Amino acid sequence: MKQVRAIAVTAALLAVAGGGAMAQEKASTGTNALSVRAINENDIMMKKTLWRRIDLKEKQNQSLFSKNNEISKYLIEAMKAGLIDGYENDSVTTKLTPEKFQNRLIMPNTGGGLSKEEIEAGFGKEGTAGATDGWDTKKTDPKTAAKPADDGWGTPKKAATQPADDGWGAPKKKTVAKNTKGKKGKVVQQPIVEAPKVDTVAKVAAVPTGDEYFAKEFNIMEIKEDWIFDRKRSRLYYDIQTVTIYLPSDKNAAGVETPLATFKYKDLDKLFRSDPKKFIWYNPQNQAQHKNLADAFDLRLFYGRITKVANPGDTDLVGMYGDREGLLKSYQTEYELMETEHSLWEY
Repeated sequence: MKQVRAIAVTAALLAVAGGGAMAQEKASTGTNALSVRAINENDIMMKKTLWRRIDLKEKQNQSLFSKNNEISKYLIEAMKAGLIDGYENDSVTTKLTPEKFQNRLIMPNTGGGLSKEEIEAGFGKEGTAGATDGWDTKKTDPKTAAKPADDGWGTPKKAATQPADDGWGAPKKKTVAKNTKGKKGKVVQQPIVEAPKVDTVAKVAAVPTGDEYFAKEFNIMEIKEDWIFDRKRSRLYYDIQTVTIYLPSDKNAAGVETPLATFKYKDLDKLFRSDPKKFIWYNPQNQAQHKNLADAFDLRLFYGRITKVANPGDTDLVGMYGDREGLLKSYQTEYELMETEHSLWEY
């Protein structure tokens, strides 16, 4: 009887061991890879994903946007230096190329050439037949237009057929292969000698040029964060996931807020802590107590209005309730989260 029980216990242990091995075939840490201080999924009692809009010109947020210490300036410089990666949106799946990032920094119509609208209007097409400069509306006679005009110095002569010197010397003509007879009467074909090919146009990578926006003009910031109540520690956490910098609508010709780039907050936390004396949150009350930007985010030393709560339609509050009602719903959502946190203490 004891042997039967021993065999049954052994079989049960093997079954449990086999099942555990199968469950571990897919590696999983059970934590969010974007979190600075990851919380295990088994310890999360309640979670909501929020989007907050931060106006860096507001009084409460000016410490993040002090002169020569603008957070947008630090992010742009770090992106150009390759210290952090930028992404297309807050899903952080598609990286932003340096060329595209540079193109977003350039002001419209400052690239040193004609814009698309100007080209379509006919500017810059003087060399084409029937093209105008956009100002002269007189029609020309095709018979007289074909003849060169006399400017008082005599009829202009035709240009010489001699090729112009491009600075590398006059181009050499190709020599034609000749058949010559050798000593024994055999025909020997001479090799064709060509002029050396000189590439006068250097192949340069297409880098957008023009006047860039100042860093202080990117004064809109959006953060995506998880509102988490940890059952093990019995406390609430704000787990920031991403940070997005926007160009405000009054600086954009299109009249809408345009995203510059999205960054992982985990990368920003590492960047800010790499130089605590450079990346500072300016303390106007006590200049001896400036905070590091990473600590300022941990201490929630900013104000951001809730613009969206995760929902099946991925719609923000303004899209769901309208402009005025959406603003009121933002404050209502803030109070509901506080009430929910208070209620969770009863469990």
